[in-house]
Amino acid sequence: MAHKEMTIHRYYSRKAKYAGYAEADLELCIRHCGGDVVRIELVNRLHGTELRRQLRRLLLLVFLATAYFVGVCGLWSRNIGLWQPRIIYPLVTWALVAILMLRSTLNLVHIERLFYSWDMALQTETVRSFGRQSVLCVQRGQIHDIVLNEVIEDLDVKYMLILRTKGSLFKKSPVIPLFNSQSPSFECLQHIHRVLHGYWLNSTKDRSEQSYNQDKLAVVAS
Repeated sequence: MAHKEMTIHRYYSRKAKYAGYAEADLELCIRHCGGDVVRIELVNRLHGTELRRQLRRLLLLVFLATAYFVGVCGLWSRNIGLWQPRIIYPLVTWALVAILMLRSTLNLVHIERLFYSWDMALQTETVRSFGRQSVLCVQRGQIHDIVLNEVIEDLDVKYMLILRTKGSLFKKSPVIPLFNSQSPSFECLQHIHRVLHGYWLNSTKDRSEQSYNQDKLAVVAS
């Protein structure tokens, strides 16, 4: 059985840093499964709190909208009409705001996972609210490099961990961001990059040479 070693670290996201959170909101779990296999998880420790906050806001919005329309219908029950400005304009506004809030709630990221193996390539998985998952798999022959890149966004410098592709995948997705949904800090991305790049460098060794050396040792031993 392959030896498994797990390490857990806590880091701040960029949002938590700017907000001055007292505790780190991200938990980085790295499982070294032996050989050239590693599993990495980045967990949003505040997902439950953020989800409950979003749901309370959505319920408050529904309550206020219901109270408004009940009040309007009660006061103007005789001449009420759906296409009147006091009905249609608030209705459209409430509906748009509710859709945006619901979309934001569903897109809250709970866990980002990454599995890397020289034999099975690289696979990423993002788990959002209510268990919604999205999975992406990149074959070993389509991986060019894993780099930590500096970008400027909204006049602010941020760092992104990027998978550079090659081959047929390059035409569709020349770069694939890794662990970008939760905006982890530079220290967190640097740690992930160091682990992944170490496995990537090890995986680029010539396996035919390794096999030859193993066969040679076996012949000598016999």
